Amino acid sequence: MDLLEREMAQDMLLMEKQLTQSYTLAEMECANEALRQRLHQLHEGTESVHARLFHAMHQRGWYQTPVAGQQAIETAILSWEQKEARGQERENPR
Repeated sequence: MDLLEREMAQDMLLMEKQLTQSYTLAEMECANEALRQRLHQLHEGTESVHARLFHAMHQRGWYQTPVAGQQAIETAILSWEQKEARGQERENPR
C-alpha cells in the first residue's frame, strides 16, 4: 500500500507531537543536569520540525485550523487567567 504525501505528512506530524510530549516529560523529571540539557536540545529540535511540518501542511490545506471569534478568544484568556490565579493561590497560601 502506497501512502500519499498527505498521509505521510499527517503521520510525521503525529510522531513529532508524541516526541515533543515525551521529551517534555523526560526533561521535566530528569535529575541529571547534562541529560536534562540534552533532552532540552532534542525537545527544541522536535518542536522546530513540528512547526515546519505544520506550516507546510497548513499552506497546502492539509491541516485546517478554525478561526476563533472574539468571544472565544476572550473566554480562553479569562480561563487561563483564572487557572493562573488558582495556581498562584496554591503556591502562596494565606
